[in-house]
Amino acid sequence: MKPFLCTICGKRRFATDYGRAEHQRALHGIRGEKSIPCSYLFCTRKFRHEFDLTQHLENPGKWHDKKGNSSSYLPPTVLFVPPRREEEKAIFERACSSLEVNKFICDKLQPDEIFHRPINDAIDSLYRELQRDLQYTNYGIYNLIKGGSIAKGTAVKSNADLDCVMVMNGIENASQLSSKLPDILRMLQSRLGSSMRDSWRLTSIKETHFSLQFNMSRYFNPGESFEVDLLPTFEASVEGINERFYRKMLEDKTNWPYYSAALVKIQRDFVRERPASVKDLIRLVKYWRKTFIPQSGSKHLPPSYLLELLTIHAWENVNRPERFDMKIGFKAVMEVLKNHRNVRVSWEDYYRRNLIPSSLLYGPYVIDPANPTNNLYDRVDCWDEVKKVAEETMRKPLLRDVWVTANWR
Repeated sequence: MKPFLCTICGKRRFATDYGRAEHQRALHGIRGEKSIPCSYLFCTRKFRHEFDLTQHLENPGKWHDKKGNSSSYLPPTVLFVPPRREEEKAIFERACSSLEVNKFICDKLQPDEIFHRPINDAIDSLYRELQRDLQYTNYGIYNLIKGGSIAKGTAVKSNADLDCVMVMNGIENASQLSSKLPDILRMLQSRLGSSMRDSWRLTSIKETHFSLQFNMSRYFNPGESFEVDLLPTFEASVEGINERFYRKMLEDKTNWPYYSAALVKIQRDFVRERPASVKDLIRLVKYWRKTFIPQSGSKHLPPSYLLELLTIHAWENVNRPERFDMKIGFKAVMEVLKNHRNVRVSWEDYYRRNLIPSSLLYGPYVIDPANPTNNLYDRVDCWDEVKKVAEETMRKPLLRDVWVTANWR
């Protein structure tokens, strides 16, 4: 099945994001923002798609000087357009119709080729570097799994943080990981601390309890950079993650925290399998959280994964429509956040409910569908602030007159 579904009509699917954008422009009148500048330094033209930029570079006409001005040329791969957060916020707050909301998602939130290309290149470069650095150690790399919003298909453009799970040889279970992880993290910090041999460099390397965090940036374009979380782990199960695996995990209570990274593929797949319309709603909710509840001090805001699960929960409560009004879906999620004390959510896609420890089922809970020991609700310590902002958002023109219907239409 073609992966890119039109989020306006919900009828057509396309092999590329470019095809979907062209369909939305031609049939629905939604035109993407011209945000890709020409890579000639003194050319002022901008384009909606990389395809248009390529056509322009092949036939620049009057826009470039006769000599081609090659000294001022920069390869398209090094382009970086800084986000305009205040402008985006103003556009979002002025949006009133469903068409305007869909246009905002299409223009401002949906990633494009310019977003994905450097991320994929950075991950490939990191994998090659880890293979080189670890090949003569006791902990070779078996696989590097891309996790987080980028892998799930819910990433917001201009907000690229990478979660990379490193499955290691020589680590067979959570018990071994718990005893060897401090040495592994120190080794990784030492070996990755020097400049990488590819086009990327690593800076601001720091060790946490379970991961190594650092910044990756290009040598020739420091503006193209990403925050990376590298989490070493073990291969969860050769036979597959099944009830036997979970029962063994529950018996290993002292090592529960060391199972999380090993289950990241299930977390990824649980979200990635949802329709494109649900992923766009998730992008809108995550944009709202980042824009209207800024991080300050040591407070713990709802993490992206929790917002993804709450959005999916709200969507499942109306019988999983593939097409729906984005404004109604957004208000439904705001109501869930407003009434957070009534949230009691778990899934049985990968394990049965009776495997969830009973101690987690008192009061509000959102149990990780991949990990029965992980109540994501308890990770947030500022629910009152989240509730307040959700109530304020529902009073704004965008949602003030919206009724949450049984099918979100």
